[in-house]
Amino acid sequence: MKLNYSIGTDEEVQRIHETSLKILSEVGVSFRCEAAFDIFRKHGARVENGIVHMDEKLVERALSTLPKTYDWYDRLGNKITIGNKITHNAPSYGPMYVCQNGKYELSNHKHLVNFHKLHETSKVIDISNPNVIDVSYVHGEAREKYRLGIALKYCQKPLMGLVEGKAVATESLETMCRFYGLEDVRRQIIATGLIDTMGPMQMSTAMSEALITYAELGQAVIICAGQTFGVTTPQSMAGVYALGNAMILAAMVLAQLAHPGTPVVYCGKFDSSDMRLRSAAAYGGIEAMLACATSRRMADFYGVPLHSGTSNTDSKLMDYQAGAESFMNLLTAYLLKVECQVHACGLLDSMNSIGYEKFILDEEKIESLKHLIKGYEIDDSTIMFDSILRTGPTGQHFKRTQKSYRRDFIMPKLSIRDNHNSWMQAGCPSAESLATKEWLRRLEEYTMPEMSGEQAKILDTLIPEEYR
Repeated sequence: MKLNYSIGTDEEVQRIHETSLKILSEVGVSFRCEAAFDIFRKHGARVENGIVHMDEKLVERALSTLPKTYDWYDRLGNKITIGNKITHNAPSYGPMYVCQNGKYELSNHKHLVNFHKLHETSKVIDISNPNVIDVSYVHGEAREKYRLGIALKYCQKPLMGLVEGKAVATESLETMCRFYGLEDVRRQIIATGLIDTMGPMQMSTAMSEALITYAELGQAVIICAGQTFGVTTPQSMAGVYALGNAMILAAMVLAQLAHPGTPVVYCGKFDSSDMRLRSAAAYGGIEAMLACATSRRMADFYGVPLHSGTSNTDSKLMDYQAGAESFMNLLTAYLLKVECQVHACGLLDSMNSIGYEKFILDEEKIESLKHLIKGYEIDDSTIMFDSILRTGPTGQHFKRTQKSYRRDFIMPKLSIRDNHNSWMQAGCPSAESLATKEWLRRLEEYTMPEMSGEQAKILDTLIPEEYR
């Protein structure tokens, strides 16, 4: 017996798709990239004053080459498959602040290394990410190489890519190829780039170039329509999805025209909003559940994997709000079988911050959600009628722990479940205090990956001397 969660009708999904096609044709998209314009013109799209207009025939032809799944390889040759309705978790993406034991400070090298170590030792994080936290403490020209070098030094899991324009995308992919010992980067998918549209119906030069580069070099991309309800979109839920879906479609079309068969992950990451706020965005809003569920329907409609979910919250503290909002987002992702979940653990402060204790607690919640979606079996052996009959109406079943109990129930390590007296005698621990001990233990027990002499030389070209 398993939980089910879905939204909408086939007719409503079709309506969103048709409206998106109308937007692409009549409103158009700004790509701000000559290479993108050349590709669209070559395939018959109308380009006027920097705006690309594409008709339904062009869109449908491009969508026909989208793959349903793809294999993503790590440096050891192991792979994960994206697109089989199994959730794979990726780390945070660029928080500026780090919260440790309730205190905040700016991101720095120590925190970057620490979180890479936590990701590498995590049972629930499946993917590594060079963009884990903000690295503005590194000189601008060295920043992207530094990101990549630190990730390659400390992590062995499949790696997300760098997407700051054509040059960075090309150089980073070629560097990863050499580090992995591959002759040609096109041989297999070693990176997935997160392409964020960053606004209604437009894509920056850097994002457009990176999208084309990843496609031409045989890598995968996540297309994220990062929009805020009622601010960069119409002030209705339906309008949000129609506009956001149109932008995702436009980027998917460009990827397929640049290189047919490019794996694309759909990401309708539409943020809630609160007009009372200066920033307007409200990442922990309940509407995120609607966004995730609608995105699942649209990704299935186009036959591609989905990225959605997150451990996000708008709270700045480890409080009720943080737990409730994070659980809401994580639960939705697992119920909908989201294939790729970036920002899976540790987020606070509307994605501006990441916390050590929050990371550990989110990990444990994900383990419980993995248990939840397995459901439970109903058959003669699990109904256990014979046991009920033997025990009778006044007996008890607590004789010994059976396999069925270990299978159907999960026992978290960080939740406080003791009775009051036992809790007092233990020193009144909190989930946060237990989480602190856990992340410190993990860092202490981390071991560096093995590395060849050639790999060490590559890292020396990437990481500034003061950070080696």
